[in-house]
Amino acid sequence: MTLLPYGPRALLVRYADRADEGAFRLGRRIAAAWESESGADAARCVDGLASFVWTGDAVALSRVRGWWGYRSWERIAEESTAGRVVDIPTEYSGSDLTRVAELSGLSVGEVIRRHAAPLYRVHCLGFSPGFPYLGGLDPRLATPRLATPRVRLEAGSVAIGGEQTGIYSVPGPGGWNLIGRTAVRLFRPEAASVDEAVLLRAGDRLRFIPVESCAVPERSGTPERAVSDGVLEVMSPGVGLTVQDGGRPGLGGYGIPPGGAMDPVAARWANRLVDNPEDLPVLELCLQGQRFRAKRDVWLALTGASGGISGRCSGWSAFRVRAGEMLEFGPGPSGVWSYLAVPGGWGVERHLGSASSLAKAGFGLRWGPGLCLDVARGTHPVIPGFTAGRRVQASEVSPIEGTPRIRVWPGPQWDSFSVEDRERFVREPWTVTPQSDRSGYRLSGPALHPNPPDILSEPVLPGSIQVPASGQPVVTMPDGPTVGGYPKIAIVDPADLRAVAQCRPGRSVRFEWATEPG
Repeated sequence: MTLLPYGPRALLVRYADRADEGAFRLGRRIAAAWESESGADAARCVDGLASFVWTGDAVALSRVRGWWGYRSWERIAEESTAGRVVDIPTEYSGSDLTRVAELSGLSVGEVIRRHAAPLYRVHCLGFSPGFPYLGGLDPRLATPRLATPRVRLEAGSVAIGGEQTGIYSVPGPGGWNLIGRTAVRLFRPEAASVDEAVLLRAGDRLRFIPVESCAVPERSGTPERAVSDGVLEVMSPGVGLTVQDGGRPGLGGYGIPPGGAMDPVAARWANRLVDNPEDLPVLELCLQGQRFRAKRDVWLALTGASGGISGRCSGWSAFRVRAGEMLEFGPGPSGVWSYLAVPGGWGVERHLGSASSLAKAGFGLRWGPGLCLDVARGTHPVIPGFTAGRRVQASEVSPIEGTPRIRVWPGPQWDSFSVEDRERFVREPWTVTPQSDRSGYRLSGPALHPNPPDILSEPVLPGSIQVPASGQPVVTMPDGPTVGGYPKIAIVDPADLRAVAQCRPGRSVRFEWATEPG
């Protein structure tokens, strides 16, 4: 068993080398012991296939170290691991089915037979909401992940990654080998609670039932109701437009990422400018092109990267808008994300405790002509009538020009990289590529070569810098996977992740150690 630091606010524990039934049972015993013996202010625990990550402040993590140090796991009573048995009708027609057959030396028919034969164990949920990591795959079918992850796989895709198999629960990127699909919905964002939203649980058993054809699962989520009246009418969402607040921390065990604003400092300042609590919902604008029409007089606050509203304001300020005014957001000189706040916060639906949009899970508004945004119900801050405007002091605004130096901490697998790669990582500049979004920022530069190139999937935190087989790092962002199997050379200091987020495609970043690796 190994206890490792995972940045300044987390600890990673590996308790097995393989994701087998013995490892699963040991993990359940550890989790049960922590749940029964930890206090209310304890560090938060999320599990992987044969690992745990505890997150918390320095005091909470110190308690984890002490607790872990005196445990004797063979004395912990065995937990019941019976679980339910869930059948998954599957059409075996994936684009990588032939690749799996070739690498295994089997026929396609034999691959299908072997994949459908076991009664699988759900070891954990992760990567995306409701995605099950399944133990029990025939060893002959183990297949390396793709060198470059696909940009998008559909919900219901059945795939193999390394020694695990699983089902993509929502549309999104993925690096596993696609062998089939199912119409069973593993995640329902319209559900009122997380227990109703997620079909499977750790400990459940699962069978794949081969069928001739399978309908594509219906699109997750339902469009939120577009109100006919409000304070702003959306004329165009521009390059990108979402609603964000403090996100959904604490749901990583269900595969649900924390989400929230890409630049939380700018989002908090937008709320402060109109006297809101800092975590109320704001509009997050990507780059440029958003257009709105004011339907009634209202105060707004704009912060972040935007160049401001054409002919109206220059950003990092609060201002009054009159009914009928058109607001068009142009590009700033640098940066990506901007924030628009209104007194009282935006009145949008909440999903699992948060208003934050998460497109791949079906959370959030579907932008279209005629959609109007209103203020949340309740008491709103009243800005005095004699106020002409408000502006954030220049000393409070962090510059987002030039090449930022991003502080990083050693990742859990930093010793899987050669001395040359470690030095190259902090010596060379890295360029943000256009294939970057709220899930991950892909970087280009000299290739890094971890050994081994894959690891047993374990919890992934925002800011983790994963290195897939292509050798090009990916910085995990707030909507990124919660579990992954690529080595992590480093993790961005939490205070610096916003600086990464504000880097446009084509811009360079440099990394420097926040603390020298030991």
